[in-house]
Order: sequence, then C-alpha cells, then structure tokens
Amino acid sequence: MHRHFRKLPDRLGRALGGHELEAFHLELAGSILIRRSEASDGAALERLAALDSRTLPEGSFLLAEVDGELVAAAPLDVDAEPLKDPFRRTANVRELLTLQAGHVRRHRDAVRRAAGATPSALREAA
Repeated sequence: MHRHFRKLPDRLGRALGGHELEAFHLELAGSILIRRSEASDGAALERLAALDSRTLPEGSFLLAEVDGELVAAAPLDVDAEPLKDPFRRTANVRELLTLQAGHVRRHRDAVRRAAGATPSALREAA
C-alpha cells in the first residue's frame, strides 16, 4: 500500500494536467512562519494592505511569513478576510491563517468570559 502513496503526486499531476499540482508545489516552497504581530510590523502590514488594495484594520494580526517575507495577515480583532500579497500564491497560507485566527479568537473570548465570571462567582460564594 505504501508504494501507491509514493505514486500519488504523479497520478494527481496527470489527472489535473500538471498545472494545479505545480501551483500547489510552488505555493508550499519555502519555510512558513505564523506568528502574532508586534508594533514593529506596522510598516510591513501597511505595505501588505496597500498591495491588497485594502485599508489596514485596527488591532492585532496573525502574520504568515514565507522565507522571512510577509505574504498574508489575518486580523484578530475583527472577523475579516486575511490581507494578501496578490503577487504570491497564498491560498493555502491564508486558509491556515483563517483557521488559526478563529482558534485564537475563540480562546481569547473564552478566557474573557471566564475572567468576567470569576468576580460574580466569588460574590455568590461569599
């Protein structure tokens, strides 16, 4: 069964005519780093928003860097599409950012709810 998986890229490439598979490999070339934005990322975020013809939302972001270059950024304080470099293939990276940003928002909201519940729970216990 293992040898069938080794041939999967060749089979998939033939089935897709090679073009989509090539694009998939090109997008994944290089190392990917996903991290939270810092104050020093402001200029890079402004550049990315300008490339994407969008206004930079306020707040913090999850950033995706490929080989040290910012290629996409997902806002954490608003539910919005990630910013992208339109000259790079970033569909897979943006999907990762969208999923991770949703996770970060849910976790942050749960922590806030728990912190808000603690004072009332203490009052009720007293």
